[in-house]
Amino acid sequence: MLNKRLFALFLALFLMISALPALAQVELTGGGVQFVTFGSYPATATGEKQPILWRVLWAGQGRAYLLSDKILDVKRVDGDQRNYKGWLSSELHAWLQNQFIPAAFSPQEQAALVEEGDLGRVSLPSADDIKNKDFGFTDNKSRFFYGTDYAYAQGLYSYTRLKHSPIFTRTISSKAHAHRSTKVDGAIGFIGVESDDLGLLPVIWVDTTKLQAISGSGAPMDPMVLGVVGQ
Repeated sequence: MLNKRLFALFLALFLMISALPALAQVELTGGGVQFVTFGSYPATATGEKQPILWRVLWAGQGRAYLLSDKILDVKRVDGDQRNYKGWLSSELHAWLQNQFIPAAFSPQEQAALVEEGDLGRVSLPSADDIKNKDFGFTDNKSRFFYGTDYAYAQGLYSYTRLKHSPIFTRTISSKAHAHRSTKVDGAIGFIGVESDDLGLLPVIWVDTTKLQAISGSGAPMDPMVLGVVGQ
């Protein structure tokens, strides 16, 4: 009798896990955007952590490219505008790899992050990313980004109080001392790399074979909660 009960319990658990949708199956269709939560970062004005909400920009073949839905923090790209040598040599690129990752992801979660060549495991969106209609950026207003309470407490600039804020991209401007960034109307312009009140809106690459959906449909109000396989 006990063995039958254990088998029934095992079978129910197996069916429940098998029914969970894999992230690799989540794709952008018809210009829609799917949302997931993964990792955590300070979000309240007092610095309490909350799950990070990500937009799924692209997913398929065991990988996904995710963009934070909200501005998480405030950082300059580099403190030496005159001698700036580009994104890969910037202080922000180094900070993202060495400080943001351990602050936002557990060691188990970090194992699901994918190294994207020289860009590392976390970066900023490119200027092309936030112009890509397939990623949901169809007009200037679609590039209105908003910060967490924590980001505003860190000095995030807002074009109008508690409204959208500018972000840096990882794309260097034709002006060697500046990066492409969003402006007040959502258009893309440039801002000097020493500017220290712009939003940090990270992107990550993940190995979807190491992740499982715990709950949620992936809709904006019901994001898919991701966990590490085996945890």
